[in-house]
Amino acid sequence: MSIEIDTGVRSLGPAGGMPPDPLEVLAQRGDIDALRAYLGEHPGQRDALDSLLVRASRYGDVYALAEGERRAAGPQAAAPVDTKPKPKPVDYDTPVWTKTKVGDGPAFPGRKPSDTSYRLSESAAWGGMVAQGTVSESEQRVISRMADNEGRLDSVQSYDNQIVTVGSMQKTINPQGRGEFARQVFEFSQSNPDAYASLFTEQGWSVENSGKGTGDGAYTMSLTVDGTKMTGNALSAYIKDEQHPDHWMTALSPLQNAGRDAAFQAKQIGDFVARLDSALAKVPASAVKGQSYTRPISAYVTSEQGAALVLDESVNRPAHVPNTFGKALDAFFADNPKAERDPTLWTAAQRATYEPRIVSKYEAQRLVSRMTDPDQRAAHITGKGTTLSADPGSFVRVSR
Repeated sequence: MSIEIDTGVRSLGPAGGMPPDPLEVLAQRGDIDALRAYLGEHPGQRDALDSLLVRASRYGDVYALAEGERRAAGPQAAAPVDTKPKPKPVDYDTPVWTKTKVGDGPAFPGRKPSDTSYRLSESAAWGGMVAQGTVSESEQRVISRMADNEGRLDSVQSYDNQIVTVGSMQKTINPQGRGEFARQVFEFSQSNPDAYASLFTEQGWSVENSGKGTGDGAYTMSLTVDGTKMTGNALSAYIKDEQHPDHWMTALSPLQNAGRDAAFQAKQIGDFVARLDSALAKVPASAVKGQSYTRPISAYVTSEQGAALVLDESVNRPAHVPNTFGKALDAFFADNPKAERDPTLWTAAQRATYEPRIVSKYEAQRLVSRMTDPDQRAAHITGKGTTLSADPGSFVRVSR
């Protein structure tokens, strides 16, 4: 049923003229109930009616109509507007002064676990390496899962007792200007001189070999700024100067950019592969007097989860792997005195029983070792959501 507007006007207006507009008359004379009733049947006339009400100086009725609509829409529409300031987006490309329990210094902001940017597992370098047979898909899974316990490919920080810590394996330049990262960069300079030049030397960074051996101590990293070449204490003081953020950018940004380069990512992955081979080749050291082992860890561990646990300790505490794994074997053979001590002589059925028990003992020994957060690290490898198999024989390696 339509709303009849009784304006009280009975004439046709001025002689010879048109009758007055009913909506204009309503805006001038209609009470609030008449206004609401009209809009109930003619919602499309809301803007026109508001304009006429404002012209008639009926501002209160304009507000009353709006408030009535808001209430009719329910609690959701009536919810107050959130006026809290929104957090600023994180700038992952600018280092900030960072305070930690192990020290203070500049570092690039860390990403949330849900952010997959520059995770080692996401590197495009994997595809070519797997296709070329450099690594297996199984090794890719093991290394990628374990690397989540360390840094991103482009991670760079300078807040602990090292001059700087870089990359997915968290390699360092130590207070003397040497260390694993210096060695990594030197090896990269030899295998990829053009990329080394663009990523490092053209940005002020350089590495030198002392000519005395091939260990981590044989290589020295330096940074040249405005003609001044720095390493050791001078380099540390330059980077860790809280009053000069420009120093942080000059020193650390090139290292972050190197971690985002495909060629240097391939080098990082290659170093993980080498570390995995090295860790599995170690011979366990028994803690029992008069007892020893002669087979490498790889003879006992053939599952992806077991291999990842060994790699994990090797990256976190490389010198401790033989002792930790040896104690695990000591505990296993103490519980199973009749078990064959040479793993190469186990039957398939024996391996299916023995190996999971040994890996479990090893995981327990890691908890009482000097590893950093061994329980959390192990949970990512063997816990819920893992992508790695616990089945003996599941770890497939490329012959190198």
